[in-house]
Amino acid sequence: MRTQNGVQVTVTLGEIKATEERLVLQAGIEVCLPTPQQDEHLPQEVEQQVEQVGQQLKRRLYQEFMEKLDAELILAQHLGNQAERIACRGKRSMTFKTIFGTVKVKRRRMEHQRDGLVEVPAARVWQTPRQVTLTQGLKAAVCDAMLREPSRKSLREIEVRAGEPGLLGRVTILDVVHQEGQALRKAAKARAEQVFQEQPQAAEALLPAVEEPSDEPAPAWPEPSAEDLPLQGFPGATPGEAVVEDQPRQVDPQTVMVQADEVVVHAQPSTGMKQIKVYTAVVRAQEQTWYFVAEAAQTLIHQVGALLAWSVIAGRWRLLFLNDGARWIRDWFDRLRVPHKTMILCWYHLAHRVRDGLSMACRGRKHRDEVAEEVLGHLWEGRVAEALAVLGRRRGEMRCVVALRQVVEYLEHRRPFLPDYAARRAAGLWIASTRVEKFNDWSVTQRCKHRGMDWTRDGVVALAALEAARRNNELTYWRQHRALPAWLTTAPLCGAA
Repeated sequence: MRTQNGVQVTVTLGEIKATEERLVLQAGIEVCLPTPQQDEHLPQEVEQQVEQVGQQLKRRLYQEFMEKLDAELILAQHLGNQAERIACRGKRSMTFKTIFGTVKVKRRRMEHQRDGLVEVPAARVWQTPRQVTLTQGLKAAVCDAMLREPSRKSLREIEVRAGEPGLLGRVTILDVVHQEGQALRKAAKARAEQVFQEQPQAAEALLPAVEEPSDEPAPAWPEPSAEDLPLQGFPGATPGEAVVEDQPRQVDPQTVMVQADEVVVHAQPSTGMKQIKVYTAVVRAQEQTWYFVAEAAQTLIHQVGALLAWSVIAGRWRLLFLNDGARWIRDWFDRLRVPHKTMILCWYHLAHRVRDGLSMACRGRKHRDEVAEEVLGHLWEGRVAEALAVLGRRRGEMRCVVALRQVVEYLEHRRPFLPDYAARRAAGLWIASTRVEKFNDWSVTQRCKHRGMDWTRDGVVALAALEAARRNNELTYWRQHRALPAWLTTAPLCGAA
C-alpha cells in the first residue's frame, strides 16, 4: 500500500486462528518512509507519516478480521445443520465506512440446495444493508462532531480523522444525527414505560394530560393547602441554618427538585413553522442531577414522571417545582397527585417580569427604578402584601394604569408561590431555575441559535437529546448496548425517608 506522500506499507499476514473467545493474527509489517530533512519540521512530518501508516494498517486488519469472521459464520452454519446441503456461489464485496476510512470486505454468497435460495449469511446475521454500512464508531464520531460544530466543519473533522477526503456527504451526517436522535428518544420512552409497567399506580399520579403552550391568558394558580408549603422560606416554615455565601446552592432536605423550561429556535421554511420549541428539564436530589429533553411537553412529563415514580409517589420525598411559571408547567404541577408538592417562582423571572411591567407603567427610568427597588425589596423577603400595598399607594403616579394592573394581577395570581427568597438564599437553597437555563445553553443555545441558523424539529431535538445523554453519563452505555441504563439512584431515593 502506497500513500500520496510516498509512504509505503507492506503487510504480510499469517493465518488467523479463531477460537470461541479470541481471534489471533500474526503478521509482519514493513514500512518505507521518505527520509525527512533534519530541520524544525521533522517531528511533524514523521508524525504525519506514522499516522498514515496507522490508518492503512487499521483498514487492512479490519478487512482481514471481518473476512475471517464471515468464514467462521459459514462454517458454524454448515456444522449446525448438516442435513441441509449448501453450496458456495462466490463472494460479494461489501463497503464499510469506519472511523479510519473505507474498507472493502468480501463476504461469501451461499445457495441452499433445498429451495435454491441464494443469500449472504453475514448480511442477515450482522443485519447490515446491501450497499454501504456505516459503523457505530463512525456514527458516534459524527454525532460528537455535530455537538460541537456545524455540519460542514463536522464533515471536515471526520475526513481529517479518517485520512480520507469524501468519506461521507453532508446529507449523510445529518441523516446520522437524526437517526441517532430518534433512536435515543425511543430508548428513553422505553425506559420510562418500563418504570410505569413495574409501578402501574404511578402513571395515574404522575402522568397528567397537559395541553401544549398557547397564547391564551393563563388562569390564576389555585391556593395550596398547608401541607403543600413545607419548604424553607414560606410563612410558618422552620428557618434553616445560614450557610457561607459562596457555597453552592443545595436542594431542600428530603426533596426532589424539578426545573422545567422550553427553548425556541428558528425553523426551516420547509417545516411550515416559524419557530420550534424544545422542552427541557433538570431533576436534582441531594448531589445527583438528571437531564431530560423532549419534542413535546407531554413527552417530557412522561420521562420525568418515570424518575419521580421511585421517590415522590409514596410520599418518601417531597416534590419542589422551581421554574418561570409557564402555563404548561403550572398545569403539570397542579394535576400531579403526590402527597407533598410545592412550587416556587424563579426569583430572576419574577424580578424581570416586575421590572418590565413597571417600565411600561412608570414615568421614565428613574421613576421605574425607584418603584421597583421598593417593590422587589418586599418581595425578596416574602412580603407580598407590602409589595402590593406599594403599588396601590403609587397608582396615581403612573403613566399607564393598565400596565400597573397587569403587574398587580401577576403578583396576586402567584402569591402562594412567592417565598422568603432571602431566607432560602441564607439557608443555601435554590431560588432560581438557573440549572435548567444553563442546560438550555449547553443543549440548544450554544449550538443551534447562531445567526442564520434554522432547524427541523428532528435535528434540534436530536442534538439536545445527545447532549442530555452525555450530561447523564449515558452516552457510552447507549452506544455499546443501544439501550439506556436503568436509573442507578432508585434504591437510595426509595430508601431515604
